Amino acid sequence: MAGERHSIAVLLMAHGGPNSAEEVEPFLQKLLGQDVSAKRLHEAKRRYRLFGGRSPLLEITLRQARALEESLEAEGGSFRVYVGMRHWHPFIAEGLGAIIKDGIHRVVALSLSPYQSRMSTEPYERELRRAMASSGREIEASVVRGWHTHPIFLQALAEKLQEGLIQFPVEVSKRVHVIFSAHSLPKRTTAADPYVEEIKATIRGVMEITGPLPWKLAFQGAGTDRGDWLEPEVGTVLRELIEGGHKEVLIVPLGFVADNVETLYDIDIFYKQQAEAMGMSFRRSPCLNDSEGFIEALSSVVREHLADKRWCFHEEMGVRS
Repeated sequence: MAGERHSIAVLLMAHGGPNSAEEVEPFLQKLLGQDVSAKRLHEAKRRYRLFGGRSPLLEITLRQARALEESLEAEGGSFRVYVGMRHWHPFIAEGLGAIIKDGIHRVVALSLSPYQSRMSTEPYERELRRAMASSGREIEASVVRGWHTHPIFLQALAEKLQEGLIQFPVEVSKRVHVIFSAHSLPKRTTAADPYVEEIKATIRGVMEITGPLPWKLAFQGAGTDRGDWLEPEVGTVLRELIEGGHKEVLIVPLGFVADNVETLYDIDIFYKQQAEAMGMSFRRSPCLNDSEGFIEALSSVVREHLADKRWCFHEEMGVRS
């Protein structure tokens, strides 16, 4: 049985996205917790059609899982890596179900959102807690947190930033302004969260590797009531830069470790069109996706976590040691 060979499961948890045009509507219903208006559905489908009609997130996450499993096994040990999504199939409960079916009783859960908050990472853990409680099985489990300043993660980001910079002609590369972008969250939910400070800590770590560059932090994907969401928005920063005479801009999607609608539409299409309409030279650095550096970072994060022997959620998860 698989459980006899693999003694530890790693569960990668991500946001989720529609895997076909037919899944866009039920995905949005699950995401929003309500029926979707015809206007909103039409706009969502239009956006997805611009880059193939579906989200590549699951495919990329599965590639990350396979590469991570190979990396962990190559370094010694008995591992199998699974995927669980919060908002679409395979759900976190389905990922845990596959682990249980394979006879594995130890789980390391790792959210692919590096920055902690009640809106970003905690919901993944709540979903996992519910799945474990309803499984009726005795499982030893532990959550990886606080990997946003891991040195190999920072190095992987710095390499992607440099890949973005070389898209500019050498003669203007010194003038490029970097916009680090992350998903916006309601301000009321982040007041006591480390979310923004962890993002800034990552940026400082990247700058230590690349050397100083002019940069700004901006947010994207806010809800309709923009005043209550983290600011500034990417479009606002673009306007401020052009008004200041800065025409060369590189967006680094710091808050997204894999391509999704927020990189492929929001950045590559919407903000790009906005910037070019203002006369800017606009580029984006690649997402980490399943790059060698990122997989090495995840492997190191998991192994260091296991070395600390932080098994089980104790009373937080209601699971025995």
